[in-house]
Amino acid sequence: MKIISLQLKNHFLGWDFDEIKFSSNLTLLVGISGAGKTQILRSIIDLKRIANGKAINGLEWKIIFSTVNGTEFIWEGGFDTVETNELNFDNPEKDNQDEKEKPSFIYEKLISKNEVLFERNKEQIKFKNSQMPKLSSHQSMIILLKEESVIKEAFDALNKIEYRDHTIKGVRFRSSKQSLHSLKNKYQTLESIVNSDEDIRTKLYLTYENKLDVFETIKSRLIDVFQQIEDVKVEPFKTDELPKAIAANIFFPVISIKEKSVPKWIREDRMSSGMLRTIIHLGEIFLSNEGSVILIDEFENSLGINCIDILTDDLIHENKTLQFIATSHHPYIINNIPYEYWKIVTRQGGHIRTCNASDYHLGKSKQDAFIQLNKILEKQS
Repeated sequence: MKIISLQLKNHFLGWDFDEIKFSSNLTLLVGISGAGKTQILRSIIDLKRIANGKAINGLEWKIIFSTVNGTEFIWEGGFDTVETNELNFDNPEKDNQDEKEKPSFIYEKLISKNEVLFERNKEQIKFKNSQMPKLSSHQSMIILLKEESVIKEAFDALNKIEYRDHTIKGVRFRSSKQSLHSLKNKYQTLESIVNSDEDIRTKLYLTYENKLDVFETIKSRLIDVFQQIEDVKVEPFKTDELPKAIAANIFFPVISIKEKSVPKWIREDRMSSGMLRTIIHLGEIFLSNEGSVILIDEFENSLGINCIDILTDDLIHENKTLQFIATSHHPYIINNIPYEYWKIVTRQGGHIRTCNASDYHLGKSKQDAFIQLNKILEKQS
C-alpha cells in the first residue's frame, strides 16, 4: 500500500488538516513540538481502526491510496458527532462500548477505477449501484463487505498500516501461538518470511536460524553504524522460570550482540536503545510485508546521530515497496534527509497545515535549506 494523499477533520475534538500529499517511500513531518505531527500519524491509524469496524466520534476523512497491485482507491466518509464528557471516548482499547453510544456513519464512499464500489448515507446503502439491505450504521462497509474481492483488496491494504515501538526493553510476549521451532520449519525462504504475519523480531530470528543472506546484510549494515560490534544473533529467550514448551510458545526471540574485546554476549535488555532500535528498523526495511506503511513518531528517539545516515539512506533507496512516514524536530535528522522528503507542519488553533519545503523557496543546498528551515521553526515557536 502507498498512501497518496489524506485530508481529515475531527469535529468532536475540533481540529483538522487540509490535504497532505505523501512521498511514495519516505515522508518526514517536520515541525516544532505541538505542531500536529503526531496527530497526523494517529489519524492514519484511526483509518485502519475504522476499516476494522471501529466508530470514531466526529471523524471525517478522504484518503487516496494504492495497493501493491497498483489499484488506486478513494475512500471517504464521516461519522456524526456524539456529545460526551468521557475522556477516553475514542480509546482504541475500549471494545465494550454500548451500541447506542457509538456514532453512526453520515456518509461513506469507496471509488476505484472511476467506479463507485459502494456508497452510503443515512437513508440508503448501495453496492455497485444495487440497493442493499440495512447494515450496521456504526461499521465501515469495508469490513462489512470484505469478502468481496475488490473490497478485500482495499481492506488488506489498509491493514498494512503499522505503528510500532520496539524500544521498550525486557522480555515481551509473542502473538503467535506456534512455537519458534515450528515456525523455523514453516518459513525457510526469504519470500515466505517476508510475506508472513510474524513480528519483526520473529522474522529476524527466522532469517538467522535459516542462515539466509539477508541476515548477513542486516548485520553488515549494523556493523557499519556500530563498528565495535563483531557479531549478532537472535535466539529464543531461555528461562528456568517456565517450562521450555511454554516459553518457546509465548516469548519473543531475543537479539544479542557480541562486541570486540568483550567476552560475553550482550542481550537486548542490556544493549543501548540506539543499537536496538537500529536493528529493528533495519529489520523493518528488509523484512516487512510488501506494501507496508510504517509510521515512526519522533524518529530521533533512542537513535544516536551515527545511525541516521545509513538508516535514512536505506529508507529512501532499499525497499521500494514500503512507505515510511516519520516525524521529527531533531536538527540532525532533518539536516540529513533531503528536503524533497520534508513536509513542514504548522498549526494555528485547531487547523494543522503542511507545506512542501519548496513552498518556502528554501536554498538549493541542503545546508542553506536547513538554516532557513530553522529560522522558520524559530518564528513558529
